Amino acid sequence: MRCLTCALAAAVAVTLAPAATATPLPDLVAVANPTTVKTFRPDGTLAATLTASGFASIGDTRIAVDAGSDVIEVRDARTGSPRYAIPNAFRGIVLPAGQVAFWPDHSGVRDPLADSIWIRLRDGRIRKLLQLPGGEDTLLSTSFDGTARRLVVANGNDADLFSYDVWLRDRTTAKTRRLTKDRRSRWPVLRSDGKVVAYTREHGVCAAGVRASDIVLLTLSTGRKRVLTRGSCSRTYPQPVFLTNGTLISYRGRRVGGVWRFDLVRVATATRRRTVVPGSAGAGAFSVSQPRRLLAFEGPNGVTIVDRTLATVRVMANLFTPMLAGDLRN
Repeated sequence: MRCLTCALAAAVAVTLAPAATATPLPDLVAVANPTTVKTFRPDGTLAATLTASGFASIGDTRIAVDAGSDVIEVRDARTGSPRYAIPNAFRGIVLPAGQVAFWPDHSGVRDPLADSIWIRLRDGRIRKLLQLPGGEDTLLSTSFDGTARRLVVANGNDADLFSYDVWLRDRTTAKTRRLTKDRRSRWPVLRSDGKVVAYTREHGVCAAGVRASDIVLLTLSTGRKRVLTRGSCSRTYPQPVFLTNGTLISYRGRRVGGVWRFDLVRVATATRRRTVVPGSAGAGAFSVSQPRRLLAFEGPNGVTIVDRTLATVRVMANLFTPMLAGDLRN
């Protein structure tokens, strides 16, 4: 005869058994040495070690790395296992919905003008997102919003002419719009909701070749532009990136005793208040994840990660050039 008590006990045991917890996905990739990058989970533990020597982008379970010879390798961010390669491409950005955006190869195989943005869709099809005129101008930087429906591009010459402008591509409407025509605007970045663009506007060459840079906010629905911070030859604010809808992270350069000194500041878009990021003096490359509201920057002690309040989450020694999941820039 079946033991009713045993059956009840077994049912209780099944009910009380702890649910399996999925291992958190890696959310950081950083350079360990000139030939090695590593991925890390949110608690700082190592996930995978990969051989790579160029730009890297991470998101969901994927990491895209420049593998050399104008080939992007997309690998599993958890294990490093290869998934697929994209030829005639570099500087890939891991986007939502299984997509990867990239620039065309240096040799002109994919685009003889070398002035376009491309995307690999989840099903493997490759499409051109944006074609720009080429000539003296080339791609300088790209930024997507959180859904990857809008992207902004800095296009121009930063080698000798130092002339550039900002363009917008809306994938929903299939329309391209030139946002600036002053030939001194660059480093555009979209807010996660795709409604506001922040960018650097230069207006003077200072000592040591540093450029006086403002941060400008552009509301796309109205076209209204607002100067958030004004740069000069004693203080400059290049390369803003949204941390939240109401705050930006930017480099700040100050000329002190005849020497330029750089750190990072958080800027409130409503009040213009600037707060220095602790420990960021001399900061190198930095990455911002708006979905996670985290900032990672390269410093003398390795990579430091801070939250939106600028409290330190952790310091990871012997690492460089961090890139956080959710940072949709190259």
